[in-house]
Amino acid sequence: MDIIITMLDGRSLSLRVHHEDTVGSLKILIHQKLGVATQRQKLVYVNGQTVHLNDDSKRVCDYGLQSGSQLSLLVTEPVTIQVFLRNEKGTMSTYDIKPDETVNHFKSRVEARERVPVSQQRLIHQSKEMTSGKLSDYNVEALSTINMVLRLRGG
Repeated sequence: MDIIITMLDGRSLSLRVHHEDTVGSLKILIHQKLGVATQRQKLVYVNGQTVHLNDDSKRVCDYGLQSGSQLSLLVTEPVTIQVFLRNEKGTMSTYDIKPDETVNHFKSRVEARERVPVSQQRLIHQSKEMTSGKLSDYNVEALSTINMVLRLRGG
């Protein structure tokens, strides 16, 4: 079936999906066609009443979508959350982050506040050292505690 995705700026896109496809697979298809990250997509179906497609595991037919249905795509900004950083002395600091923030950017912020050079920082979350990628790659969530230990010097 063909459905129409309409964005707030007036652009629209026709997508062919199977009625058994999940909302999650629809979001992946939208990501491939429009480049909008799946976690930033909010899909709304208006058919006499407003229905938010907020369960990625449900099938599109579970929401009553049929061929020709029109969905509105809202692109949201990542939510800011608070996390804690425990430094090598055990002192806790609070940081406001976005889950898609990179580890390197976060380390730079830690350097500015804690005065510990990035090259000396080892950030650990859930027993894993955070070396590259995004904070969300390491399951950093609201109120998570990230431990900072210092690299040993010498050789």
